[in-house]
Amino acid sequence: MNTINYQIELNLRNAHLIEVSITIASPAATFDLQMPVWTPGSYLVREYARHVQSFSVMQADQPCAWSKTDKTTWNIRSQFVEIPITVRYYVYCYELSVRTNHVDGSHAFFNPAAACMQFAGYTGVVPVQVVTPNEWKVATQIECHGSSHSFGDTTVWSYKAINYDQLYDSPFECGTHQSARFYVDEIPHDVAIWGNGNEQIPRLIADMERIVIATRQHFAQLPYQRYLFILHLADGMYGGLEHSNSTVCLCDRWGFTKPREYERVLGLITHEFFHTWNVKRIRPAPLGPFDYVHENYTRQLWLAEGVTSYYDNLIMCRAGLLSSQRYLEVLAEDITSVQRTPGRHLQSLAEASFDAWIRYYRPDENSPNVSVSYYIKGAVVAFALDMAIRHWSHGRCSFDDVLRVLESRFPLELPGIPEDDTMVRVISEVSGIGIDVVALFFADYIYGTRELAWDVICATVGLQPRWHLGDEAALTIGARLRQEDTRLVIVSLNPDGPAQRAGLAPFDQIIAVNNNRVDANRFKARLQEASPNSVVVVTYFRRDELRQAQVTLADSQPTAVTLESVAAPSGEQAQQYQQWLSMPIRQE
Repeated sequence: MNTINYQIELNLRNAHLIEVSITIASPAATFDLQMPVWTPGSYLVREYARHVQSFSVMQADQPCAWSKTDKTTWNIRSQFVEIPITVRYYVYCYELSVRTNHVDGSHAFFNPAAACMQFAGYTGVVPVQVVTPNEWKVATQIECHGSSHSFGDTTVWSYKAINYDQLYDSPFECGTHQSARFYVDEIPHDVAIWGNGNEQIPRLIADMERIVIATRQHFAQLPYQRYLFILHLADGMYGGLEHSNSTVCLCDRWGFTKPREYERVLGLITHEFFHTWNVKRIRPAPLGPFDYVHENYTRQLWLAEGVTSYYDNLIMCRAGLLSSQRYLEVLAEDITSVQRTPGRHLQSLAEASFDAWIRYYRPDENSPNVSVSYYIKGAVVAFALDMAIRHWSHGRCSFDDVLRVLESRFPLELPGIPEDDTMVRVISEVSGIGIDVVALFFADYIYGTRELAWDVICATVGLQPRWHLGDEAALTIGARLRQEDTRLVIVSLNPDGPAQRAGLAPFDQIIAVNNNRVDANRFKARLQEASPNSVVVVTYFRRDELRQAQVTLADSQPTAVTLESVAAPSGEQAQQYQQWLSMPIRQE
């Protein structure tokens, strides 16, 4: 079998470049190297090849011929068969996100999928050496192979990925980052923190330990021998990406003291850690093994991301990091978000999952009207499905049990969950309800766009929804507005709403109502003074042209919700409520 070796050097950090060398021991006369176009967990073609520069090939100290055959493929023609060949190129790394690469004088963070070309057809072990300054250390989920070795002012760190899937699933954080470790079930959990702000490390580590313990309660055991949390702290940043035995979380560096902001940090960490099971192990069949140069389609991202988005806050509640009252507020905020998205009438969760590659990461001003988030609506429907399972089984089981069955039935070494009615059959089996009943739920709420019956759903645990306008004015022009400095800008319009019918459009800048200048607060005040079906004159700029439109105001619809306890919950409702928000007790 042919052998391959990667070396990544970090000697051009101030130019934001990494140097990648690929040595192939016994090359054929011609072969291909392909740069991945996406990173698993982030469903968008990101064209990593656009950051490649200075590509060259050498064999026996002589240059070799090569050519690009498409946007992501380099074809190489060796001069001597069976004599080692070395490919060298640089990757520009200055995008601070969890799915790309960021290199500067303070650290080097890289995702191998965004840095390392794939030897087409190769399925063996992939050795990697990372060359860093002596004072730096390296954090990654792959175990260091042997000990590191210093050469002059650099250190070489050696790793062996079992295949490309493991390599591309293993981000590297290199630098002088803060390090910490805690143990759960005698298993080490390492934390590498780049950046600084108002973080309180002892408190953060204690809360992360609570998150791990609470999540572990849902499953038989921790499915790894070591886990790594990589935290990047930067101004106003937010995002996460899951990996099989690690995660990368990008957090606001000043988000650790105010309760709501710290809640958001812990929610992100919980979400990504829950993916250790749901996505990395409990996964739709198309999500591994991966095709790294084409889209990998699935209609089950609602399961991968929506269910995880449901459980992240629930886990925090069960771990005591959110009060039950605060958890109900957060859940109500998600329901409100869905109810304020007109696209829920047009796009199903299954369609949103399938179209993630062209819609979710590329929203525009019309997106709220034609699409839904498989994260937020997925979380809301997962809540509804959890309540349905509890109702069908009379409290005997819940979605917790469904996840445990999926984990045991679709282990990592076997294909994932098929794109058929498998989920319907598993839920029917777990809950004891007829398969037709579960199939109808899926047809209505996952493959269809039927409105959820919130009164019925919430009653399972003794809650009732209370609908109101929230912060909306009683009258509306049917547009979502945003204050941008001194400008009041239309972000999106409701389909066939008053503003759209009057000819207003996204990006128009509203400057006056009835000849009185307005900002966001004054605009709302002017609407509150009007009467239903009255006509207001809206003065606005479209680009640099001043215009006016007559808009007939409409009644706002109550779309904000609060979840409150029913006046006299039954014994079964009280019991269901307690079971829902309490840490599950596993029968070992």
